[in-house]
Amino acid sequence: MATGSPLLQLRGIFKSFSGFRVLEGVDFDVRPAEIHALAGENGAGKSTLMNIVAGVLAADSGEMLWEGRAVRLRSPREAQNLGIAFVHQELALVPELSVAENIFLGRHPAEWGWVRWREIHDRAARLMEELGHGIDAAARVADLSLAQRQIVEIARALAFRSRLIVMDEPTAPLGARDAEGLFRTIRSLRERGVSVVYISHRLRELFDLSDRVTVLRDGRHVLTHATAETTEDELVNAMAGDALQRSTAAAPAEPCGEPVLTVEAPHRLMLRRGEVVGLAGLAGAGRTELLEGLFGAHGGPAQAEIDGAKVVIRSPRDAIRHGLALVPDDRKAKGLVLGAGLWENLVLPAGRAGNRRAFIRAGEERRAVAELVGELRIRAASIDQPVRFLSGGNQQKAVIAKWLYAGARIFLLDEPTRGVDVRSKAEIYEMIRGLCARGCAVLVASSEMEELLALAGRIVVMHRGRIAGEMTRAEATEERILKLATGGVN
Repeated sequence: MATGSPLLQLRGIFKSFSGFRVLEGVDFDVRPAEIHALAGENGAGKSTLMNIVAGVLAADSGEMLWEGRAVRLRSPREAQNLGIAFVHQELALVPELSVAENIFLGRHPAEWGWVRWREIHDRAARLMEELGHGIDAAARVADLSLAQRQIVEIARALAFRSRLIVMDEPTAPLGARDAEGLFRTIRSLRERGVSVVYISHRLRELFDLSDRVTVLRDGRHVLTHATAETTEDELVNAMAGDALQRSTAAAPAEPCGEPVLTVEAPHRLMLRRGEVVGLAGLAGAGRTELLEGLFGAHGGPAQAEIDGAKVVIRSPRDAIRHGLALVPDDRKAKGLVLGAGLWENLVLPAGRAGNRRAFIRAGEERRAVAELVGELRIRAASIDQPVRFLSGGNQQKAVIAKWLYAGARIFLLDEPTRGVDVRSKAEIYEMIRGLCARGCAVLVASSEMEELLALAGRIVVMHRGRIAGEMTRAEATEERILKLATGGVN
């Protein structure tokens, strides 16, 4: 583990917005050549603290030291000049430009007003080689995978000799294989002497990757420990309290009811009433395509049996009419109308389900929505609050809630806990188990094997667009799932 004087120190950092205290006397430090994990629930203050480090925000009070010298950053450019880079979860790349152009965007080497393009491409190619990735410097960013775009962001930081890189949920959009490739890159940064602040809700990543871990809770510093000297239970308790231990523990497999959904081709798949079935597979295996196809989102007809009757689903409207619900992998782009209020989002699918009343009974709708919001513990200022202002976890719960309001019975969930904090994840697990208690059937696609093992009574594994096999929870292990996911035979 890295030792010696800190590269970065924050002392007694306070920050408020409109009178609301977001950070309260936070201390934090990063050593040279260290991977320091920063954990906490949504709203704990992690992003605000790092935005102060990156020069995006100014602290109300407190002190920031860089190599022991007090600094006050007034802009991101000043942070960059100091050697601090921020790789955000929403990548800031220009898709139509090349890899090399993105790496040097806004800081092109030039002479007498002429950009030195050969130097740009040569330096970009060397950076990719140093990082161990064969990405063509001339390739368009639009043609790259998400994992490759992450590497371009890191290369951009290294191009200008950044000594500290902040990474905010870098694996949120990645599958397991791409995430492992990113981890190798991050470890190579540490070997080169670069320090990394790594923000993630995925606790396993923190233990696999980091040297030290700091937890923030409600804007306060709770603990900083060597990662090897702490436990997952200790981190969960520090973030949200030990009540979550019970919520995230694996639920016992319950006896299930009669088949509610059966699909013969191209996938043999059956869901029973009151059952959670997990859908595993590597990135690109076809999990999202399967769920969206069942929901009629790809235009082609999906043939199935629902409650023993043969149906053809040609569109999402057909799917909703037959009681299906899709919680997509990208809630902001596919699951919500961000500018609309919470209650408007929750009643939207119910109208699509075939409500032909001449008049909308807004009062009845609002009362029903308020009851559902309270039952599901969706935290909002009011049911009129635009959903864009809700936390990620509450947005995800709202997506599930709108289908409950519409009376859905078959839930297709694609990465239902992606990008949410530990408490919200536990509450979403409770919601999924609650759906089963209502007699619904649930199909959950997830890249987190722990999640599937915690939720599902059966696990179906996909490989290259087809179902490679299935197993009960008692039969399932991470090794067996991975073997099927990579084309092996159990």
